[in-house]
Amino acid sequence: MADISFPAHITVAHETDIDGLPILDAEITVSDDVAVLELPAGPAGEKGRPGRPGTTFRKMGEIPDIAGRPSGLGTEHRGQWWHRLDDDGMDVWTGDSWQHSPAAVGPKGSVAEPTSFVPAETRHKAELTAPAVLIEPVGAQQRITATAPAGLRGPKGPAGESGPINTAPDFDSTSGPSHGGVFAYNRAGGKFGPAPAPLGVGPWGWYESEFIATTEVTASRLTVATFTVPAQPFAWRPLVSGHLYVGAAATASNHAQGTVRLHNTQGQVLATTLPVAGPRTICLPLIGTYSEEQATRNMSPTSTYATVAAGQTASLVVSVERSQNGTGAISFNNSRSSLVVYARPI
Repeated sequence: MADISFPAHITVAHETDIDGLPILDAEITVSDDVAVLELPAGPAGEKGRPGRPGTTFRKMGEIPDIAGRPSGLGTEHRGQWWHRLDDDGMDVWTGDSWQHSPAAVGPKGSVAEPTSFVPAETRHKAELTAPAVLIEPVGAQQRITATAPAGLRGPKGPAGESGPINTAPDFDSTSGPSHGGVFAYNRAGGKFGPAPAPLGVGPWGWYESEFIATTEVTASRLTVATFTVPAQPFAWRPLVSGHLYVGAAATASNHAQGTVRLHNTQGQVLATTLPVAGPRTICLPLIGTYSEEQATRNMSPTSTYATVAAGQTASLVVSVERSQNGTGAISFNNSRSSLVVYARPI
């Protein structure tokens, strides 16, 4: 609320009461044009009590005129009304008095179509245990859709007979089992079925003293070990891992790299280390690298690259190979050198 200022003449009188206490009387005189100004609104008052809840109108019938109003009505009849025929008005009982609205009732409309109930469909929901009914109005029709639930779960039945797994509906029989394979779930197809061994048959492993002694040569290749994997009753591909101590003389273009080849020194590459150059040997991991010379082969589940036929032994030739343009010495140290091989069926 904004303040209102106006000029006035104030007279203050000072007196004392019978006990000698001071009494101050202030008299304010304003001009005639100020005296007619409206006083500002005061602060908001307290919130009043809630009113009675509203009610809907309910037509109770017709009366000829005011004299036909029914008597004996109370608060429980609030909202009831009668059609006054003398002026087409509404006589509404408010709970304690009558409220009249003249000319409030229009002419009677046409008779509505009779309501009918039409069953639409019945749906069976096995996962539900309570029934449900949906009523949808379509004009004068009431369309009913009912949901019929399953009954309560019955007692557990006896165990069924065991059957072969390859006849189950969630078993993939498009491929047969392989040697050393496992039973696995195929997430993509959503079925169980045979799968090759994750790492294959094995392992076979060799360590330190089964490689040649520490050696340094000025040559393009130094063969440090040749290992043999016995024949298997299935076609397979070597899965190789391990570590090699590799070194190369520190010249501008000289690098050495550990390799594992299949069958001979010119065979297909199964694994390699990173190339290294420097006056000291470095222990590097062997990483599976199916390649021919400088080109890496594209692999697929149906590829026959770097494979060993069933019934045939396999030789794994481990070498330190110098880069093509290198001219310096290359070296090998068997300390902590190792090779591990799995025969993975294909």
